[in-house]
Amino acid sequence: MTKEEISFKDLRSYELDKLKDIYITKRLNTMSVEELKDFVKSILVDQIKGTVGREEEKEAWTEMKDFFEEDFYNQIKSIKIDNKSEEAVLLTPEEQEFNKRIKYLEERKKEESEKTHDMWTD
Repeated sequence: MTKEEISFKDLRSYELDKLKDIYITKRLNTMSVEELKDFVKSILVDQIKGTVGREEEKEAWTEMKDFFEEDFYNQIKSIKIDNKSEEAVLLTPEEQEFNKRIKYLEERKKEESEKTHDMWTD
């Protein structure tokens, strides 16, 4: 069989998987740190910013929330504050509702921390 005649169809599934594993390993080993960063960035941009539909948007939201952990709502709050100074338009009803939810969550968090403090001071 000549080189031009070989196709992925000529390999069994496990053989193709093995070839893919070898390719991935060798490709990663030949990439510089900068190339790896660029590659990962392109994947993350596609994964997070290239969302289509509610389900993918929910997955991206969950991933960001898990990454930021406790700082998640602070990040959102910071973005909202930045946008207030940049925007001259009125907030949509959805944005107004979102702001109300953020304030409510902050109040609940504050109340919970105060309850914890009271428990220790008794």
